[in-house]
Amino acid sequence: MGTPHDSLFRDTFGKAEHAGPLLRALLPPVLAAAIDWDSLEPRPTPQVDEQQETQQTDALFAVRLGRRPALLHVVFEHTTRPDRWLSLRVLAYMVGIWKGLRRTRPAPRLLPPILPVVVSFGRRRWRAATDLQALLDLGGLTAAQRAALLPALPQFRFEPHDFVGRTPTEVRAMGLSLMGLWTVAAQQFLAPVGDDDDAAANAIAEWADVVRRLLLAPTGQAAFETLSSYILKTTRLGRERLVVLFEQHIGAGSMKKKFVSTWDRIKREGVVQGKAEGKLEGRIEGRIEGATTVLLQLLRRRFGELPDAVTARVAGGSQAELDRWVDRVLDAATLDDVFAR
Repeated sequence: MGTPHDSLFRDTFGKAEHAGPLLRALLPPVLAAAIDWDSLEPRPTPQVDEQQETQQTDALFAVRLGRRPALLHVVFEHTTRPDRWLSLRVLAYMVGIWKGLRRTRPAPRLLPPILPVVVSFGRRRWRAATDLQALLDLGGLTAAQRAALLPALPQFRFEPHDFVGRTPTEVRAMGLSLMGLWTVAAQQFLAPVGDDDDAAANAIAEWADVVRRLLLAPTGQAAFETLSSYILKTTRLGRERLVVLFEQHIGAGSMKKKFVSTWDRIKREGVVQGKAEGKLEGRIEGRIEGATTVLLQLLRRRFGELPDAVTARVAGGSQAELDRWVDRVLDAATLDDVFAR
């Protein structure tokens, strides 16, 4: 089960329109200049092997690099302590991707290069090993013995893109999309201080101008639902204080409605309608009807026009099913994820 950090990163940077500006800003200039960014296309992340499940946080993209196919593998890390074994894990992912390509038909004559892009958020600077050889026990060998042994060992290292050392000014200058900018801000400048109410409030105030611009975008409402959910899950700020903060710094009276959790609103509307009918059946029917209406609205905001089969399934859902689907809708990457058993 992924964390709120995983879900937010995947939902944002799993999309080419947000991943492109981030990757362009992070890659070495000589490679960024050689990539045809119009060719950037998300690809499914394969299993590393038969026993290990797909890394759900990561994102894989196909690009044209110098007129040849290549892959960009974005590895997301949001931890209190950087993983010293990450170089081994990233190498395993790369080998797994290549093995998956070898199973395709027709099998490629040559494999595309894979460039790992490790993105790290958190409280601590990255000080863990980035070179695979740093994980090997080579102590006690002479210089000549090491020189003879090393060519026979895998040579691999990565360069972590550590946001702990970046200032808000530097992040704003990266040229990210609005959603990308707010996602990075939330991951690096808000979540790490989530247990300090005043610090979290200051972070929201500092990035409120980005939220205002984001709300004006065509996808602003869906983005706001996703990000408000992230704030509520990663900080100790209560809904009442969040409402005050957003009214103060965004200046929108409608923020009250948007910050009340979707399911709380469903329950309240259902109870009101049920009481009006004066029957237990009315309360149940009202809650189901309210849940159905709101769930369909959220699904359309996330995924666009819905197939008739999906609409019919929601309309026929039980109270328990609607509860489960509403809980999933803001974090699900696809419609199938919402209704998975």
